[in-house]
Amino acid sequence: MKCLVNKVPLSRICEIHDVSLKQIHSKMDFLYRQTVAFAHEREKRLDVCFEDRKPFFSTDIQTILVNWPVKQRRGTIPLLHMATVHKFSQFVVAATVDYDAGVAPDDLETIMANCGDFGLARCMRKHARLWAASEYQDSLMRSQGARFSKDDIATAGKLRLPGHGSRVRGDAFKFAHMMLVKKLIGDRFKTANYCLDDESGLAAAVCALNVEAIKAGRVNVAEISFKKGMINDDRQALASQGRAMLTNAIASESQNMALVKADFPHLSDFQAITLILLWKNYRALPPAERAAKLAKSGVPWPFHTKSEPFKTIRLKTDLDDMGWDGLARFFANATIHPVDSYFNLARRRVPAFERGVPTASNDQRIWHAYSFYNPEMVPKMAAILRFYYNYMLVPRDGDGQTPAMRLGLAKGKIYVRDLLSYS
Repeated sequence: MKCLVNKVPLSRICEIHDVSLKQIHSKMDFLYRQTVAFAHEREKRLDVCFEDRKPFFSTDIQTILVNWPVKQRRGTIPLLHMATVHKFSQFVVAATVDYDAGVAPDDLETIMANCGDFGLARCMRKHARLWAASEYQDSLMRSQGARFSKDDIATAGKLRLPGHGSRVRGDAFKFAHMMLVKKLIGDRFKTANYCLDDESGLAAAVCALNVEAIKAGRVNVAEISFKKGMINDDRQALASQGRAMLTNAIASESQNMALVKADFPHLSDFQAITLILLWKNYRALPPAERAAKLAKSGVPWPFHTKSEPFKTIRLKTDLDDMGWDGLARFFANATIHPVDSYFNLARRRVPAFERGVPTASNDQRIWHAYSFYNPEMVPKMAAILRFYYNYMLVPRDGDGQTPAMRLGLAKGKIYVRDLLSYS
């Protein structure tokens, strides 16, 4: 198990342990079943961990490429890996993949044709959750046809895509993930705060699933965007600039800071300067206009960090019920860094989750030597990694606790022997 989550390719695991690839896949299936069963039993009481608290959750999506040989040519198919992470404990609440291994694309095509789904609007279909092979190919041809041929982007079946599953449609995938998160965290919390990547549809999904809770002021939703693709030196320079701006702002606003602390003694310095920033920019606006501006334009965050340079926070649920101190606490804590950090760890620890590199000699097609050849392995490996990270991984330079220990789901580290003997 430790080889799987410590960047050892499957071929090297065969060499180290003197086993066949078939045996490794069998052990991965066993580990997947064990991790799912163990986590399910523990996380039945996950809602108790958030009782009377105001947790912050970060959600984002990463793309994982699966190698795919088609007619003696090389290509890839992308699978989406979505994760939601609790900010303060770093516990990964859910990690899901937009792939259903239980439904074969050719079978789905036949079933949909027989029940008349193709003649109906998608919202009226019986099988609207999954992509039909023909519709998926047509969709990709419309968006990518200028670069790729049908052989490059076809979905399955006759073109020998490894595995037997179907891809889940994007909107259904996002709703399903957030429904799982909602089920797991329960409703014992005081206020649940969702910080989402500005991926299309995520904020809408969370708002649609929590309408009554939002009206009651128990759920807040924000979209987070920042500049991506910056080199490390530029991000470090910007982070230094952000720290200097924060120090100067606290010093120059010392009198206002004292007044804020007198009215709201529970606020930290960072939260107090955030309140002053919001108050100066939005105090003159009526509540409805302020809500519209926060939702559409958002707050350009002046205190840059290395992980989120040029960050903008768009609060989608300002109903004028949080107060200035509540707004300050929310904006001071709003970030998607926890989930981005988990995705970075996934790329560092699982060779198949690394980003591929496009090459000019192959028309920007991406091929990665360590990517899986079977899409079914992606959700299994995602579940194994989530369990290892939540229950077994103790950071060397941290507090000596796993995320599950910080959250209260475990009293100590779970060892491999505990997982293997679980029944």
